[in-house]
Amino acid sequence: MNEQLALHSSQDKTQVKGPAECLGMTFENDEKRREYFLERLREKLQDPEFRKTEGFPIGSDEDILAMSDPPYYTACPNPFLGDFIKHYGQPYDPDTPYNRKPFAVDVSEGKTDSIYKAHAYHTKVPHLAIVPSILHYTEPGDIVLDGFCGSGMTGVAAQWCGTAPEARQRLELCTPQTVAVGRSSNCGGHSVEACGPWCAGECPSNPPGQSAAA
Repeated sequence: MNEQLALHSSQDKTQVKGPAECLGMTFENDEKRREYFLERLREKLQDPEFRKTEGFPIGSDEDILAMSDPPYYTACPNPFLGDFIKHYGQPYDPDTPYNRKPFAVDVSEGKTDSIYKAHAYHTKVPHLAIVPSILHYTEPGDIVLDGFCGSGMTGVAAQWCGTAPEARQRLELCTPQTVAVGRSSNCGGHSVEACGPWCAGECPSNPPGQSAAA
């Protein structure tokens, strides 16, 4: 645990200074943002029903708070996921049909990309191998939930789909598992993406000259 806390502290020092926006609120800087949401998390930890959530860790409140960077990730079930959905998501429209056939194609990508080689991870998948699935199964403005956030490649892939010609945006919400390496691969020092340049036609499912409409 000490190694995890040390890694968390070292990464905090690299955060960008200046105003920070989060869930529709603006803070003086990212540290103020973290202080605010840590207090909200501290309050939530006092709720006995919340602590009965399946998968709740065995540990002290102070350890959970020290290993969390709310609302982006928490070392316990994240109580802010609903806030993310409300702020970034789109209301369900039953009149809008959704139908996708299974994405049953072979995807082959090399492992020489500079992003892929940025750090080691035992089950890392190249981000370009993930992009086609995001484009196939999502609509513009959809939220992409990476429930494991291992190497961070889903977040990178989401960024590549983030600002397509139709201003498509993707949001990745992550859980604590190995988030330290995942967050280093994504902008802003955390793993919430709603940005990133479009891949300029390099996407394997979007040849040059074609739009990114799924």
